[in-house]
Amino acid sequence: MTTSPPGGQLRPSRRWSIGYENSWGPYWDAMFGPRMVTAWVDWKRGSTGVNIARQLWRRREYLRRTYEAVYGANPDDWPSEHPGVVLGRGEAACLRCRWFARPIGGPGRTLDFARRHETSNGAWR
Repeated sequence: MTTSPPGGQLRPSRRWSIGYENSWGPYWDAMFGPRMVTAWVDWKRGSTGVNIARQLWRRREYLRRTYEAVYGANPDDWPSEHPGVVLGRGEAACLRCRWFARPIGGPGRTLDFARRHETSNGAWR
């Protein structure tokens, strides 16, 4: 006899980030990779998960505007090719490209990831 997991049958997860590749989409993709999920989990990934990705993107954009206020809007004039930042909840991001990471290991590890991306000029992902 086959039993279903709590919440129903498993099915391939939906990719909620389609159409948002130039904003919060890459963040959602990094947090919620494809997997087999129940309908309820899929819905939560599309509601709460999307909201979290949007919040992180807004934080990144705020930090980017702050950086631009100091160094100018042209990334070619910035002192760092790919300035890495910590978004405040254990996520590292880049102000120039769409790179995003959620390392395990606490705030120090997150800062290490941001610095590695920055010092490699965006090559380290």
